[in-house]
Amino acid sequence: MIEGEQFDLTIPDALNHGAFLLDHNLEEGRGDKDALYHGDDTYTFDQLWRLTNRVGNILRDLGVEPENRVLLVLGDSPAWVASWIATMKIGGVGTHAYTYLNAPDYAYLLDLVRPKVVVVDGATLAKLRKANEIQRAPKILLVAGEITDDLRDGEFSLNAMLDGAKDELTIEPTHSDDLAFWNFSSGTTGKPKGVPHTHRDGFVAYMSANTILEYRADDIVLRVPKLFFHYSRDHLLFSLRNGAASVVFEDRTTVEGTFDLIAKHKPTVLVNVPTMMRAMIQTPKEARADLSSVRRIMSSGEPLTAPLYAEWLEEFGVEAVNRFGSAEACLGYLSNVSGTVMPGSSGKVAPLVKLRLVDDAGNDVAQGEPGRMLVHSQSSGMYYEREYKKSLETFLGDGWVNTGDIFTQDEQDYFWYVSRADDMVKVSGVWIAPMEIERGLQTSPDVLEAAVLGVDDADGLKRLKAFVVLNNGLDESDETADALKQYCKRSLAPHKFPTTIEFMAELPKSGQGKIDRRALREGAGGA
Repeated sequence: MIEGEQFDLTIPDALNHGAFLLDHNLEEGRGDKDALYHGDDTYTFDQLWRLTNRVGNILRDLGVEPENRVLLVLGDSPAWVASWIATMKIGGVGTHAYTYLNAPDYAYLLDLVRPKVVVVDGATLAKLRKANEIQRAPKILLVAGEITDDLRDGEFSLNAMLDGAKDELTIEPTHSDDLAFWNFSSGTTGKPKGVPHTHRDGFVAYMSANTILEYRADDIVLRVPKLFFHYSRDHLLFSLRNGAASVVFEDRTTVEGTFDLIAKHKPTVLVNVPTMMRAMIQTPKEARADLSSVRRIMSSGEPLTAPLYAEWLEEFGVEAVNRFGSAEACLGYLSNVSGTVMPGSSGKVAPLVKLRLVDDAGNDVAQGEPGRMLVHSQSSGMYYEREYKKSLETFLGDGWVNTGDIFTQDEQDYFWYVSRADDMVKVSGVWIAPMEIERGLQTSPDVLEAAVLGVDDADGLKRLKAFVVLNNGLDESDETADALKQYCKRSLAPHKFPTTIEFMAELPKSGQGKIDRRALREGAGGA
């Protein structure tokens, strides 16, 4: 077992995570300091506090009581931030969803979450209406922003209600063990799984992250992933707790838009994902923004390979700090640290965390050998909502979580991601991680982007299939595919190559800006 830094942590019984994150700033005298940048608008901490309190009073007026759930399905905005924090301040349970789903997906989430109120905006209202029609018990819709349609029964305008709402909010005296929010774990297949977390979990996650992230009150944070991705959400909330300002925007993330926001706001911290980092590198120098204001790049969501790290550092001169965590653990349990980054690794054990790497029998593996990672912390969830059997496989009791990820540990205690345990494919009697083939393809000068999955062939056997976006206008031919297979055999090993290669104009991306492997898998067909 490997332990991160363990320090005394007093978790008060009386704890409200929403108030902990925001109200502290007014107590520290930061009321007039900038908290959010949204378009051409700026919100100070006092203005955000007042907006949050008004939203809290509105949610109470709409019937939200302690332990009731509120579902956010709206673009990143001050309304999103205020609704999330307000839900916890009144004792509710915050949940959130992608803004790019279709009505049946939202109907599934409405049934799973059973929210008292759903906060939407003009971009998601129509789809939530359709989802509501599928439900036997329609949910209240609170619509943020400008509204072009006439509201129906059970629908309310947030802007209209804000005018009459009070600035003062009575904070619910929640216990640290009361539920506060959900994280969602979707994995590579299947529907999203809800992981309920307590006020305690959020507190511990912040305390662990704060020793590494060290957000400062003079920081300006720009996040590439959207807020429905808990990695992005936590970076916003943790930086707010420390008095930093954040940029929020509804638009879907693009490389052009990211550079525009960098030029406009001159962020000091850029919360990124490897796929966007690659796109930024490939942008012509004359189309890039000046990154001289950025002191740190954070990366998560996907493995940040050593070649990509080196190329990023050469192009932009800003160190990228890679972290690895999960919805189940509620924190980043592995992290590199600024100044001691090991390129390509997921870092060392984070503070307040314990780890084990085990074999199929549950025995600790030798150093350097691949093993399934088990994580322990005081922020770990205890179950998936309505997923009893899966909960037993994942949540092992006493704070231990089976991550389902395969890692190795080197002699310096850095951890190296191998694959998902259920993604491993046996070829010629040897287990192979699709991620290893993917990384190999990405080193080819002929490849712009690549993703590799294990898919079933006509005989039901697992085979490695690569999805490749070519570079330099190469022909999408059988000869090119054969050349890439030979490249893998030479650079990796004779048995480490994709059985089939499908060329694509571009790889699908999720709202987080990373490769959407679920979409690839659903459209993969046979090998």
